[in-house]
Amino acid sequence: MRSRSRTAMRLACACAAVTLVAQAADLVKPDIKLGLWQVVNDPQVSGEMPIPEEDLAKLPPEQRARVEAGFRASVARAVRPHTYRECMTAEKLARGFDIDKKGDEASCKRRVISSTSSELTLHDECDRSGEKTVSDIHFQVAGGTQMIGRINVVVTRAGKTMNLNSSLSGKWISSSCGSVKEAEPVD
Repeated sequence: MRSRSRTAMRLACACAAVTLVAQAADLVKPDIKLGLWQVVNDPQVSGEMPIPEEDLAKLPPEQRARVEAGFRASVARAVRPHTYRECMTAEKLARGFDIDKKGDEASCKRRVISSTSSELTLHDECDRSGEKTVSDIHFQVAGGTQMIGRINVVVTRAGKTMNLNSSLSGKWISSSCGSVKEAEPVD
């Protein structure tokens, strides 16, 4: 349960980085300043726990209640707005960024809806082991120092659907990253 919540949050953070990094040949490199960026992620989760009912039914009532309570608590912690800082380097821009596909490229299909130096819209669909994930991602960059974005992820498994919708905003802080290398939480 916890890993699903963490995976959803990692996906949201990874998607936030998409605005800062081009990832494939058909994506246009974003017009952004290199250096330290601060990003605010405000996620919202709705829907059902994507755990098969037959798996939950196998648990004794007390354990099932603990699993369900643990999942709700994990989601509650994960969906609070949070801020992190990321160092954007020329190497990251050149290397690109792959959104949390975990090496299972065959199960995921990406469609680039639009890609310019100031705007990116993607649609991803992944179908892995009975779990389908559909992601719609849209980011805009202004003046190379500001970005806003929206990530909508729908996870369906065993007839249950959970939605993760995140609003993101970011701003360039400084040309020097100091000690920040990857995404580091601020709060």
